[in-house]
Amino acid sequence: MTRMVDNHLRLVKIEQTEVAVVGGGIMGAMTAAHLAEMGAKVTLYDPHPMGTGPGASIDTGRSFRVHYGEDRALVSMAVRSRGLWKQWEQKLGRPLLHETGKLLLEEQGDRHAFESWKTLRQMGLRADRLSHGMVSQEWPGMKAGAATVDRMGGVLDPQVILGALHVWLKQQDVSFRGEALDVGPKAVTDGQGQRQFDAVVLTAGAWSRRWADVPMEVTRQELVYFDASALGARLDRLPVFSHMESGFYAIPTAADGRIKVANHHPGKAGHPDGDDRKVSPEFEQRARAFLAAHLPELKDAAVLRQYVCFYSGTADRDFILDRTDSGMVIGAGFSGHGFKFAPLIGRLLAQQALGLTPEVDIERFGLKRPSLRGVSTKLAV
Repeated sequence: MTRMVDNHLRLVKIEQTEVAVVGGGIMGAMTAAHLAEMGAKVTLYDPHPMGTGPGASIDTGRSFRVHYGEDRALVSMAVRSRGLWKQWEQKLGRPLLHETGKLLLEEQGDRHAFESWKTLRQMGLRADRLSHGMVSQEWPGMKAGAATVDRMGGVLDPQVILGALHVWLKQQDVSFRGEALDVGPKAVTDGQGQRQFDAVVLTAGAWSRRWADVPMEVTRQELVYFDASALGARLDRLPVFSHMESGFYAIPTAADGRIKVANHHPGKAGHPDGDDRKVSPEFEQRARAFLAAHLPELKDAAVLRQYVCFYSGTADRDFILDRTDSGMVIGAGFSGHGFKFAPLIGRLLAQQALGLTPEVDIERFGLKRPSLRGVSTKLAV
């Protein structure tokens, strides 16, 4: 069977291809979705039902932003991803991005917020510089000094997104199988034996190194979820807010009345297998102090949940979107800031798997770039 595929605004005729996607988090789900749209026959491997398990995609709120300092390439990719999220809202029949804006807190000598504002404005994108008084006027009860507002930012809900994608993928006849035991460039083995494919895409997060030499570290990241119901209706409008230098950020989720506070800096090395997922009292105190500094009325808020997730990050904090020498397509190194890019990354990985030219220049995301073997960057960009 042949099908006409829109590959970066031009139609390409391809023979139906059988593709395996190993890893059913947001990256694997979006890769499978785009493959299915392009006419491929897709098999998705994961030991857990989509939207469950110990993977990095499981949560109730993820930040969306387009600000990336002076990095125009990532800004452009984030803007493109935002458009794709809007398209997926139509396909899945439900809102996916809660458009609250993203507040980038600034302290004296901190250049990232200003550089982000300047770059966004130069690119014709919506961003504002706010004084302390303007912040509290727009979001009563919030305390901040100078700040940049990325007006295109907001909150994505992984539970809603993965749940809806699971239903949609089943409607597209995507085959769901369990845990992959062995993975190669053209074959995957599970408990029922080995199956051959035209292409294999590995999007297994922290487990990727089981089957490929992926130069990345897996780090332990602590999360604290505070009760924010005291804010009432204001919680629905509250922006995601973060301070890049300290690494702390907060994501409000009106659907469950909570604010998640965590730190963006890579934590200690670890792995999700066998971890007790316990948050230290010291981190909880630091998280509460960050929240109280900017929302004083929540300084005594109850802790509703504590959890530990795991970043899979590269040394330069950029992604890996490439093909190994043996031919396996790799999507890795996303943790910390990848979720927002998922519909675009899924599309790019699908294009690679089908032998099409990626619609975005992905040379900077190559497996052999020297910066992958260098000293780790402090901040996940």
